[in-house]
Amino acid sequence: MNKIILLLVSFLAIVSTSAKDTSTVNSFLGKWKSFEDEIISIEYNNKSNEASFSRSFNNEIVSEGIIIVENGFLAVTRKDALLSYKLKYAFSPDGETLVVMKPNSRQAWLLYRTSYY
Repeated sequence: MNKIILLLVSFLAIVSTSAKDTSTVNSFLGKWKSFEDEIISIEYNNKSNEASFSRSFNNEIVSEGIIIVENGFLAVTRKDALLSYKLKYAFSPDGETLVVMKPNSRQAWLLYRTSYY
């Protein structure tokens, strides 16, 4: 009986762990707005098979680059600067709110979806 309970608990732990990180780049596609009025646009380019982003403030591009979703992180390669880094993120249950840790910081962006692509 103990082996069955142990097996059941192990199975549930594996299933819940794999279900936590089911985000793909498609989860991020669209326009997002921060509460500081920054706009982040994330689009998928079928020709290059890459997801690109641009972050703007007051209609001026602040940063742009490529993102890849891997192991619970956003791997970012900037096009406007020679930078690359990984950012931790989390979605709200409905997928309409997104929190992304800022690079090399203890702060985060709080974003809400304004449209889908």
